[in-house]
Amino acid sequence: MTDRSDDRFPAAEPPLAGTRTEANLIRAFMSEAAANRRFLYFARQADIEGFNDVAAVFRSIAEGETGHALGHLEFLEEAGGDPATGLPIGTTPQNLRAAIASEEEDATGVYPEMARVARDEGQIEAAEWFETLARAERAHAARFRRSLTSLEEILDETAAEGDDDGA
Repeated sequence: MTDRSDDRFPAAEPPLAGTRTEANLIRAFMSEAAANRRFLYFARQADIEGFNDVAAVFRSIAEGETGHALGHLEFLEEAGGDPATGLPIGTTPQNLRAAIASEEEDATGVYPEMARVARDEGQIEAAEWFETLARAERAHAARFRRSLTSLEEILDETAAEGDDDGA
């Protein structure tokens, strides 16, 4: 019998789904993704101000943050879901469905509510910005939907060709 107490034979880990570790991975993903975008914004400002070396540092570290975020997503894929929607991710059709769901939620729920709050508070420019973003998210969802439809047609044709080969 093999001694499984050493590192060559790690014990099976319990499922990640529903654990505090999964929640921490979601938080970490959101933090790293936000840091990436913030650092790219900071790089753009450094470029405008003529600090090209500083801009390069911001871009380099932003790329590292992207790597961290992707690592978190790999764990979350294994746990069964997109951190934004909870939908399965991994295959391109699954990823498209998750993207459609998040863009539709932003377009029909998140940004309209933010616009309403901004208007209620007299923040008209912010409200108009949120409304612009809602329209953009709707367009993004439509693009993803078209991509999914095209991909499903290709996959159906490929499957049909495979069925024909076996006949």
